[in-house]
Amino acid sequence: MNPLNLSAIRPLCRCEINQAATVLSHGMCRNPANVRAFGAADPGRRRRALEQFFLPVLRGLYDRGVILGAFCENTLVGVCGMARPGCCQPPMREKLLVFPAVAFRTPLDAPLRIFRWSRAWARHDPSEAHWHLGPVAVAPHLQGKGFGGAMLAEFCARMDACRMLSYLETDKPENIAFYQKFGFAVIGQAQVLGVPNWFMSRQVGF
Repeated sequence: MNPLNLSAIRPLCRCEINQAATVLSHGMCRNPANVRAFGAADPGRRRRALEQFFLPVLRGLYDRGVILGAFCENTLVGVCGMARPGCCQPPMREKLLVFPAVAFRTPLDAPLRIFRWSRAWARHDPSEAHWHLGPVAVAPHLQGKGFGGAMLAEFCARMDACRMLSYLETDKPENIAFYQKFGFAVIGQAQVLGVPNWFMSRQVGF
């Protein structure tokens, strides 16, 4: 599917991180793991908490990888982050910047749940050198219109060019078939915070 009015897919500038955090917070607000981790029953409150969470996450990822943005009529509508090999896990100083943001507008135990979630994901990281895909999201009103597919096609083209293994996590079962279209295969599954999570990888030269 060719997305309507896709004007560009390009790496974001540092000055666009705030916009990217807003897109991610809206696009991922209802993801099961985010609902469980952030614990805010009100979606609006959870969106605001997610936006504060994604700001330091994206600032760190900007230095450790690449953040692609999809633009519709020059408005940012999709975000696709990727961490370079050896840089999947943020250093401790970066993690320490995330936790004060997590405490903003969330229950007192939310930081602990997010720490447990992050640690569980880290245990499943492949030992082989790989690019780590995520976070990935499209603005809710444009989901299913091809913007996510366009960003994944760009990501896979980059992986094919550098001939690298790639890896991701997802907590949405409907995402499995989507990623399989681009050559990803499920390599593991686990309950994280009581939510099913799937771990997928894409081999070199798929």
